[in-house]
Amino acid sequence: MSVEIVDVADLDCIYLSYDEPKKEEFWIKIQNMVPWAKRVDGVKGSDRAHKAAADASDTERFILIDGDNLPNPEIFNLQLNLDDSTRTKVYRRKA
Repeated sequence: MSVEIVDVADLDCIYLSYDEPKKEEFWIKIQNMVPWAKRVDGVKGSDRAHKAAADASDTERFILIDGDNLPNPEIFNLQLNLDDSTRTKVYRRKA
């Protein structure tokens, strides 16, 4: 079984916002924390918005930050150890 180690800091980071009251404030904070972050804003419908976030990513996997959240900066120091049983999984982390 082969294991792939992925540095979270090497993944695209997508900030997904719609009409959250603090979305602009959070976007500025995210840009300062994660300079390579991209933003998808104003896409109506959860499925369409998440697909737009996936389309915005240039990496095979990406970190998604919902519009009413700020990530814990420590997440960008993590590594994912992916093997055949975890390679296609979705990971969620409560910051």
